[in-house]
Amino acid sequence: MTADDTRAKVEQAYERFMKLSSAIGHCYSAKCILDWDMNTMLPESGSGARAEVVACLGGIAHEKATSPEYEQVLMELLAFVARREGSLLDPTRAAVVRKASRAFARQRKLSSAFVERRDALCADAHLVWSKAREASDWNAFLPTLEKIIAVKREEAELVGYNESPYDALLDEYEPGMTTRSVSAMLGTIVPRLADLLRRIQASSVRPVAWAQTVSIDAARQKFFNERIAARLGFDFTAGRLDASAHPFTSRMHPGDVRITTRYKEDDVLYALMSTVHEVGHGLYEQGIPHTHYGTIAGEAPSLGIHESQSRLWENIVARSRPFASFLVKESRALGFEIDPEQLYATLSSVAPSCIRTEADEVTYNLHIAIRFEIERDLIEGTLQAKDVPQVWNQKMREYLGVTPPDHAHGALQDVHWSAGLIGYFPTYTLGNLYASQLYAAVLRDVSGVQARFHEGEFGDLLAWLRTHVHEHGGLKDSAEIVRDATGSAPDAKYFLEYIERKYRELYKL
Repeated sequence: MTADDTRAKVEQAYERFMKLSSAIGHCYSAKCILDWDMNTMLPESGSGARAEVVACLGGIAHEKATSPEYEQVLMELLAFVARREGSLLDPTRAAVVRKASRAFARQRKLSSAFVERRDALCADAHLVWSKAREASDWNAFLPTLEKIIAVKREEAELVGYNESPYDALLDEYEPGMTTRSVSAMLGTIVPRLADLLRRIQASSVRPVAWAQTVSIDAARQKFFNERIAARLGFDFTAGRLDASAHPFTSRMHPGDVRITTRYKEDDVLYALMSTVHEVGHGLYEQGIPHTHYGTIAGEAPSLGIHESQSRLWENIVARSRPFASFLVKESRALGFEIDPEQLYATLSSVAPSCIRTEADEVTYNLHIAIRFEIERDLIEGTLQAKDVPQVWNQKMREYLGVTPPDHAHGALQDVHWSAGLIGYFPTYTLGNLYASQLYAAVLRDVSGVQARFHEGEFGDLLAWLRTHVHEHGGLKDSAEIVRDATGSAPDAKYFLEYIERKYRELYKL
């Protein structure tokens, strides 16, 4: 076979691979649209049938992603990568093939019947959780949670693990992360945060927060949130903003990225911070190149990196003094005035609370530690689902010194368990660590970038993130992205330095 013949064979194999990958991607896109609709607009009586449709699509996508045809072309390409003919695949395509082979190895361990059963359970669970949360009724959600825990344990056994079954679930969201490494990560930062919290609570300084209550209807808030999202760089020709019980971001397809928020008419900042968080996710999805749509390379390499983008915009940008100054000007569109320093204090003040999504920067990761410990114990079988509220409240008192007044403010507050997203929570903390390290590099590389937030100019920051994070999609793993962007391996010291510096100044510690 001549070199030209080999080159043609490689090219044909890659074209077949991309055609199959696109078909798989289309199935997941359709499933994503149905999931989005289920969380935003679906009538209650349609939830049962919707669960069946979502499960069916998930099963079809899984069948395609583990089919003999897909396996054959993937193995053919892997062989080319391993042999000298691999040089005929450019480095990007070779990376796509390697990433796809890892995802295939995990997926093939799960049968289509299992995937359909799991997806149907989680689709049904959303309405059960939503009603239980609204009524603050743990027992109404308990039977469903027990089924979800059982199916996730089953998934862990099917996928396999070395030490803990929780490792198999973590790996789906942050490849390579283990229960041991999460424990080490939290063991590094939790004592430092607990000490900082004690010093803040002992300080005689109390920043003057914004005490005024302004009632603004959801329609006007939506206008305001869309305006801020657009200023940050979110492209509304390729996305939209809606309301949901729990804020989330969905990429349906390249060119269709949807974010949601939730409103309180007497608290305009409540929705705004959720919106900015989801804008961070949305900007990332809008920045991933469309070239590898349908493959693992057309996605973020991990949820930790994805959360680094949302946490960077929500915390480091939106809770900064320059952003507060910008927001004061923008708030005039809603017809009220805020003192910039009071707004900064409101966005940055520390006060332990029951709700994770409303937590300040100092206490947020303590919420994550609680959820990690509970999830781990549920999956390892040392904690029963019926005992979660008692353990939850005990850990809340231990870590934060607060006791939830009811289940809605306690163990029912998050959507993750009903969605089967067990193993997701630790990526929020990892995202905080990545965000601080990436932002330190932004300040090093882009002169005056933060000062320009005063005028609502965020393009330089977004351009840096596009170049160093977004455009790589899943071609690099998380550690590579952080190392190449910052010059050093992921390190918690950047987060600890950021949080200590900010709150030492604010509370005069």
